[in-house]
Amino acid sequence: MRGTEIRQQLRNQTLQDLLTTTIKTVGDRIFPDDMAVLDLEALNQIVNSWRSTHAASYAQVLPNSGAIAEGIEAGQGIEAGDNQVIEVIGISMANAGGAPINISVQLGDLILFAGAIPPTGTPSSEFGSLLPMTLSKGVALKFIVTGGTSADFTAKVAYAFRVS
Repeated sequence: MRGTEIRQQLRNQTLQDLLTTTIKTVGDRIFPDDMAVLDLEALNQIVNSWRSTHAASYAQVLPNSGAIAEGIEAGQGIEAGDNQVIEVIGISMANAGGAPINISVQLGDLILFAGAIPPTGTPSSEFGSLLPMTLSKGVALKFIVTGGTSADFTAKVAYAFRVS
């Protein structure tokens, strides 16, 4: 595959939509011969443009991106999308029922916390040593009720987006 085909496939993508996997899977290697110099320069411009928007503040929290996801029900959670990294700052869980609820807080299938939430709306925040935690696409934070009435469970998650 020639470099011109690489340029052609990448030219309609925005820097926001550009994934590193796109660059890796678009074509074969480009060898630095006279024919490939323009293609190498085009690829260099793409990489430098991506780097200038992402690497300057790599791994820093994006200003004004903080939010609180409220009303999270049993079996739900939050997950990052393409080109997103989420930093979870705080987690609070509540039980609106009259009996304890057993809950499992998980990253995918990895259990981070298993315990009980007392009845009548008592909020819970037992994650000090786990926070902040980082979520990337494919690693969802979810809340699984393992005992009690799942309809009585709600959670809130405070988070911000980070530069990836």
